[in-house]
Amino acid sequence: MSRFCRIFTKKPRLMNTPPCRLVILAAIASFCANWSFAFQITYVNTSVDTFYNLARKAYKEVRLCPTCQLPESDWLASWSVIVSMFYPGTILGFLLVPFLTKWLGVKRALSIMCVASTIGVGVHFLAVSLLSLGEVTFSTLLSIGRFLIGLQAGSSLCLLPLYIIEISPSQYRSFLNNFQQVSQSFGTLLGLILGSENIIPLGNARFMLMQVSAGVPILFLLFLLVITPPTPTYLSVFHPECIHEALNSKLFYHGMDRGDAYRPLVSNYEMMEDKASSNYATYGKSWRDSFKGFLIGAIVAASYAFTADDLIDTFSSNMLLGENKNSKKVHQETDTFSIFVSNGLGLVLFFASILGIFLADHYGRRRLVLVGLFGTCVANIGAVVFTTNKTIVSLCFAATKLFIGIGCGGPAWFLTSELVDPDYAWIYQPFSTGILLATTMFETFFYLSIDAWIGGYSLLVLAAGPALIAAILIYLYLPETKGRSCEEIQQMLNSTTFSGIHSKKLINDDIYGTFNEKNF
Repeated sequence: MSRFCRIFTKKPRLMNTPPCRLVILAAIASFCANWSFAFQITYVNTSVDTFYNLARKAYKEVRLCPTCQLPESDWLASWSVIVSMFYPGTILGFLLVPFLTKWLGVKRALSIMCVASTIGVGVHFLAVSLLSLGEVTFSTLLSIGRFLIGLQAGSSLCLLPLYIIEISPSQYRSFLNNFQQVSQSFGTLLGLILGSENIIPLGNARFMLMQVSAGVPILFLLFLLVITPPTPTYLSVFHPECIHEALNSKLFYHGMDRGDAYRPLVSNYEMMEDKASSNYATYGKSWRDSFKGFLIGAIVAASYAFTADDLIDTFSSNMLLGENKNSKKVHQETDTFSIFVSNGLGLVLFFASILGIFLADHYGRRRLVLVGLFGTCVANIGAVVFTTNKTIVSLCFAATKLFIGIGCGGPAWFLTSELVDPDYAWIYQPFSTGILLATTMFETFFYLSIDAWIGGYSLLVLAAGPALIAAILIYLYLPETKGRSCEEIQQMLNSTTFSGIHSKKLINDDIYGTFNEKNF
């Protein structure tokens, strides 16, 4: 065992840790696959002035009038469309996932969507090159580019848990899937920093920096997918005759030593056993048997949007107006305080998400999801009550990010795959993630209108209220999935209506994590 892996455990000789190669691959894939979503929803918050200035320049150029000013009301309408067009792309992206995985496999589907995102970044470069055509063309091209990038973002968020399933042994998947939340938080932080003129003053070059930043991680993910071998699951399902290639693939992804290549565990029989349990097979089982698990997982996924995480990332500069809120303009210059707070919130979420990996592994998903939702609910209510005090609002948002990171953030992205039969995870998990994205899209699209109508109370309508309802439903219906087999989870779901509060009566709730000696 390498020195790197020993940091995860107090007794390195006894504990079961993921192979280092698998950890590195999962970490890189998680960051790059999550990059588009995290970056696109945050850099538009701190870089709003950059886009506004470009739109004003296009407005002046098409009219040949250096003194003309773009009406702020027109810019608000255009900006709302530009920001929101990312989400229809994410929805279409997740809808394509079942078809792409069935025809091409997870790895190739990820690769194709990277190409779509690269084209979207190219459209953004085209938008700034055609400013002379006017602000309408500029806004239209930005919307098209964000839609194409959204295709990759939405599909990759759904494909990533399936990719982790394909490259890792079952005992490590839950831990590795939690990298998704850490990657989201890190991408969020980088998006806020790269979009801020106050932190990195670049002037007219800022737009180019942001587009290059949007494209590089996606191209690196494409490069990684091209140079790595097909996954063991893909070979066993699509090419069952390639036993030797499948064995070599398992050696590569699972990090085995070469001397272990021909252990009895790694055999033709095991390859056929993997095929029988793969996420593509059905073998007579009904998808209806997992439908309750899907509904519960979908509630957990949607509850992520109710934490107001993306609303804060996208509109915190609009929220942190403090005593000046009543005099708010349609467009207002981003102040230093808002930039400082936005980046501070990104740091809180990043470190809380790292802690959340180990907390979820030790304490389980159910209790942390509940703690996270109730915590964000209280924090967002505090932001509403003290809406005129931007310091207190900032602290409330920091508490929201903390509860997201340690509690309800990570499980929202993968919990459905644990609640349904593995044979149907490739259908249900993408739809669950799609519900998360759709809920986030509607909240983001309607936030400015609702905020203009009822002010700070918009957080009660869009976040705190729905989060409380979701927490109650999760308390009643969500059983603990940590350390339990698919059969045990299905028994808990199907043997009683309120599977959340009665699950302990069926099976003792052992508090042990992936790295605990009880697993051996």
